[in-house]
Amino acid sequence: MKIILKLALIIVSVSAMADGAMKYGEKLSIVKNLGIGRCNDATVVKNKLYVVGGGNLHIFDINDPVSPVKLGRLRGLGMTRQIAIKDNVAYITSREDGLYIVDVSNAKKPKLVSIYDTIELATGIALAGDVAFVACRHYGVELIDISNPKKPLHLSSVRTGEAQSLAYFNNYIYVGVWGSSELVVCDVKNPRKPRVAAKAKLDGFADGVFVKGKYCYVATGHHSRTRGKQRHGHGHGMEIFDISNPEKPEFVSRIKAPPKFYIGYDMWDVKVVGKYAFLGDTWNGIFVIDISNHEKPFFVANGELPKVKIKSRKGQYNSPVTSFALGKGCIYVAGGFSDLHVFKASMARPVKENPGVLPTIPPLDKSELKNGKYRIYKPDGQVYAVAFSGDTAMVAAGNSGLHVIKLWPKIEKLAEYKTDGFCMDVKVFGDYVYVAEGKGGLSIWKIKNASLLELAGRYKAGRRAIKQVVVPTPGKYALLQIAAYSLHIVDISNPESPRLALKDSRHGLLYGYQITDGLLDKRYACCFWHVSGFFWYDLNSVPVKYTGNNNPYRVGASNGMAIYKDKCLVTNKTGKYLLFGKDETAPIKDLPSYGVKGCKLTGKPSIYGNNLYLSDRASGDVTFCDITDVRKPKLLRKFKFKGNPGIIAKHNECPIIPCGYQGLLVFKK
Repeated sequence: MKIILKLALIIVSVSAMADGAMKYGEKLSIVKNLGIGRCNDATVVKNKLYVVGGGNLHIFDINDPVSPVKLGRLRGLGMTRQIAIKDNVAYITSREDGLYIVDVSNAKKPKLVSIYDTIELATGIALAGDVAFVACRHYGVELIDISNPKKPLHLSSVRTGEAQSLAYFNNYIYVGVWGSSELVVCDVKNPRKPRVAAKAKLDGFADGVFVKGKYCYVATGHHSRTRGKQRHGHGHGMEIFDISNPEKPEFVSRIKAPPKFYIGYDMWDVKVVGKYAFLGDTWNGIFVIDISNHEKPFFVANGELPKVKIKSRKGQYNSPVTSFALGKGCIYVAGGFSDLHVFKASMARPVKENPGVLPTIPPLDKSELKNGKYRIYKPDGQVYAVAFSGDTAMVAAGNSGLHVIKLWPKIEKLAEYKTDGFCMDVKVFGDYVYVAEGKGGLSIWKIKNASLLELAGRYKAGRRAIKQVVVPTPGKYALLQIAAYSLHIVDISNPESPRLALKDSRHGLLYGYQITDGLLDKRYACCFWHVSGFFWYDLNSVPVKYTGNNNPYRVGASNGMAIYKDKCLVTNKTGKYLLFGKDETAPIKDLPSYGVKGCKLTGKPSIYGNNLYLSDRASGDVTFCDITDVRKPKLLRKFKFKGNPGIIAKHNECPIIPCGYQGLLVFKK
């Protein structure tokens, strides 16, 4: 693994046929480039081509399929990933920026209708009836009521593992699950209560999925499950399953694309028309496969995208295929580093959508809003976080803004403040409230009285969303998560004019709440990236600086760190926690770990006195422990929630859990 990381973007495995050659049939040629730059996905509906990439939606007339004519464009759509169209409305997943819903009835002037706050990174999408199914990476698949595109509503989620892309057919969704290399089938007859129905192992990381008739086709890539030490790069290809019984998918066959591995783009897509399957395989290009005999598929054609120079790499590389759409006699291929390219392909035809039986949304069962263990405050948006000013609770409520509420003796909303973006985190320090408003930036509010806040200042990170805020004592700096990549440390000593003191970005992602709340030794702040580990910053230094300390531990995006006396308590993939300081250099496997027999201690930690609270937004697991003896934790309670529990607070001796679309849960003492 160290060799792979050092080589970074070098091919680890290449074609290795004994005769030195691999035959993929006729070479497809590019007949036109559309000149729109980098793009990620495309779809065809009737005589129009829709393309997304770089935050843009482009619409083309394709009455002449090989010569698309530009009709309109809409900018400002975030980290655009996939697109689906229904009834002249486009649904565009945009990773950390959520789901954009766009009216495309006037192709020359597409218009934004609404933005929906998805439970995690919005990646794949499928539509059926009044339901949008959004693949939200580690959180699984979210089901959304889109009967009114102006006001989409959360229905439920199903925890499939790391969902990338999906397809719907006859009350089931078929999900390409990435790191675990699986096809996961979910029963969605009742969109309020989806369930995992079946899982099938694949010989590669899963992404694109297509269903036609009794067959399910899955595009795979990266690493093989079966080749042991030679697994790297050997997972590329397509697998076919018989889904006559969706709850017992049966493997039929697989066909392998060239073994190739770059660290970088990793998207694979598949579509089927007639007797042909079309496979998009990132760095390998586009393939056409004859599936007239499903047990013996074979390649009949292939094409590569133009070579481009890529920043931080030596030499030139073929632009990666991120996705594609099929037209009459052509393939519209989205290039991650290039353009939208039109390939001539005589066997291509537009895909005819056939969702089969559509799901029906039943009425909400309001009894679910009641519980004997805790009280529930449920705004329209998802509850990310809670902070306190005295006994007044400040609630970060997603697209519902910032809510000011009273929790005792009964729950009462005192005020509601609209935010410029999704309200994703909140902290209180002294007389000020600090709010992470997504694309609205960091807003700073002066507390005038229990329910009245007055906007004092704002910090923006360009067009990037601010998703977490930490304000450690003595309140001079705010530490901010910027989108899914960067840390900004901002001087807030003058709340009316916050200014950037330091910014940093490391290898890996910030999936959420990866900045530690508090300081070690009253001066050292910490943030961890999911690949490269924990990095430390000295807030007492002038100017603020990175200390040079890095604990390179991969603890998993769902885990985290809490300050515990003169150490840090860190949860990790083992289901136990570790204690270490910023100077720790020993490998994680050599550090002592502490746990509870028969109970996995995973999630984001918070500590109040001798109580440790753990919450895992991805799995819904919440754990309460007694750590009077920190090396011998005792389990107090364990819960499984439908929602997505955030970092747990404690006030008036009551644990309080921000639990996503399930609401704010206020436990009894």
